[in-house]
Order: sequence, then structure tokens, then C-alpha cells
Amino acid sequence: MQRLIQIIAPQDTAFTPMTFTRQPVVQRFWYGGLVAGLFGFALGFLLWMWQHGMLHITGDYFAGKFWHARLQIEGFLGSFLLGFALQSGPHVSGGKPPPSRNLLRLCHLLWVGLLLSGLPWVGLVGDLLVGGVYAGAGYYLLQITRFGNPGMRLPRGFPLAAGMSLMALTPWLPLDDPGVALFVLWCGPVTMALVAAQQLIQNVLGGLMLQGRPALHFIVALGVAWSVTALAAFVGWGSWTLAGLGWLATLGLFLRGTGFLQAARRFGWASINVTLSLGLFHALAAALWLALGGGVPDVAVHLLGAAFLTTLILGVTIRVTGFFSAGAVVPDRIASWMVALWAVVAWMRAFSPVWPMPESVTVWISLAGGIILGVWGVRIAWRLLKIREIVPVSLGGRKPENG
Repeated sequence: MQRLIQIIAPQDTAFTPMTFTRQPVVQRFWYGGLVAGLFGFALGFLLWMWQHGMLHITGDYFAGKFWHARLQIEGFLGSFLLGFALQSGPHVSGGKPPPSRNLLRLCHLLWVGLLLSGLPWVGLVGDLLVGGVYAGAGYYLLQITRFGNPGMRLPRGFPLAAGMSLMALTPWLPLDDPGVALFVLWCGPVTMALVAAQQLIQNVLGGLMLQGRPALHFIVALGVAWSVTALAAFVGWGSWTLAGLGWLATLGLFLRGTGFLQAARRFGWASINVTLSLGLFHALAAALWLALGGGVPDVAVHLLGAAFLTTLILGVTIRVTGFFSAGAVVPDRIASWMVALWAVVAWMRAFSPVWPMPESVTVWISLAGGIILGVWGVRIAWRLLKIREIVPVSLGGRKPENG
């Protein structure tokens, strides 16, 4: 039995504590992301069962769908992307970080804004705060890019700042409309995730830095994909087929320019490689679904949100939190299994509108998804709390207890 456990979950080596040069901000945003994910995913699973007639409750289904989208995009995805971008943005773009205290103000304003957005009379104030947070983060990222490494501006800095700035519009968009949600996901979180993936592919997997002519081709394709996606979502000119083709081209140039396939083949089955491989596969599947004329945009929405972006968040936060807290969140092989099993859950949810399934399957898939997210969330929260213990007091760390 002990031998079997060692095979399934071998013991990880201890992490070397980080040398902090500034007050870390990542954990502050990720705390909020965990809370938003708790409510957002719970609401999502309830809506899924409600949609299939398994919950005999009364209420406004579309209002629930709207708040599920807002919690997931502005709260869950947004918080994790904010934490990563504002902590690692200077490394991604080769620039100087702004003062941590300024970034932490954005964190506080985001959560005040999200809370106020759901209240009568003050909802507009909350929306303004949420929009202002993403606009402010976009401004900081643009400043980092302007004064950073010129070679990183085109493929990394500008897309990261543009994707974050776009998120400032989300409080005023009908996110329960699958077409609008697709536009926001592709041009906001997905664009930023492709920038983060560049950093991981180069520095962790040993891939290539996207630069020179491949970087130019990538940014042109990205601009075209943004344009045709906006036209399909808001104007009706063109079609989602063109948008799918645009994103297929963008992802293809991304994979080629970063040398991802060769790097992934060499790197093996570590959890970060499994995370990136599954995540990018789901992004390609979403683009292909649109390109082939899939008549149910909800499929592409969940391939992007639940499969691509959430898979990346699960795997990347396990790795980043481990290094920041000097201890593994879970053993690496367990992390690989969690990511792989979540991909199955997300795939089943994404294709549920076109793949009829028994009610019992919906219940079991929802339960499995809840368990995976619950274990991940508890372990991440526990390790995030450890970060303050190893940060120097001069940088906002915890003072040692007397005696």
C-alpha cells in the first residue's frame, strides 16, 4: 500500500524560500479570487442542474446566469489575472514595478466595488469602482511596458495592458449574452493568459521567446482576431466562423513562435506541462468549434472559461503559490491528476448543451468538480497564509511573536 501511495503521490522536494525585494501583492488578489470562485462555481453548478430540470425552484434564471458570469469573469478570473499580472508583470515586460501599496489599493477597491454592485441604489458606484480597478491596472501595466524591455513590448506588454484595460468595460456589458461573454473572454482573460503562458513556456519549459518576425505575425493575428470577434459580438457583421478562424491563426502562430510543442515534448509530465498542454488544447477546441460553425456559443464560452482559463489557474497557482510560500501546495503528481480530472469536468459541462446526458451524470460531474475545486481552494488558501510568515517585516511580513 505504501509503495502504491508513493507511485501515485511521490514526495516533493522542499522549496527554497524566495528572496523578496518588494512587498508581494499576489496573495491579496488571490484570496478574493478564491471567495469569488466559491460562490461563482457553486452558482454555476446550481444553474446547470436548474437548466436540466433537476431543481424545482422559482426565480429569475437569467439573473442568476448574469451574476454567475460577473462573479466568474470579474471576481474569479479577474482576481487571479490581476494578481499574476501585477506581481509578475514587471518580469513579463522587463520593466520596473509600481509601489506595492498602490497595487493593494486596487485590490481593496475591487472587492468593495463587487459587493456594492449587487446592492440597490449604490450598484452604479460599485460598477464604477470595478471598472476603475481594471482601468487602473491597465494603466500600471502600460507604464511598466513603456519603460521596460523594448523587445517584450509587442508580444507581451501591450497585449497584457490591452486585455486588462478591456476588463474595465465588463460591468456595463450583458455578460449573460454568450456572444458578449465570448468577446470578453477572448479579448480579455484569454489574451492575458497567452502572455502569461509565454513567460512560463520560456522560463519553465525551456521554449523560445516570442520575438522578431514571429512576434509581429502573432500581434497582427491577435489584432485581427480582436476585430472580427468584436464585429461578431456587437455588430453582426461577419460571423463567429471568422472569429474562430482568427483565433485559430493566433493560437497557431503562438505555438510556433514559442516552440511550445517541442518544449512540452522534452519537459515530460510535470503538472505545469500538463496544465499548459490541456489549457491550450481547450483554447484550440473553442476556436475550432466557432470556425466549424458551432451553433451553440455556450459551448465555446465554457471551453474558454471552465476548461482553458480555469485549468491554467488551477495548475499555475499551485506552482506559483508553492514557490512564494516555500512549500508544495500538493505533490506534483497529485496536481497533474487534479488538472486532468478538472478538464474532464469542464469538457462535460461545455458540451452538455449538445450532448444529452442522464441527470445522474450531471449530479456526479457537479460533485466531482466541487471536490476538485474544494481541495484545491483549501490547499491554496492555506499556503497563501504562509507567505506573510517568510516575508521580511520591512516589506509587510508578520512580526515574530515574543517568547
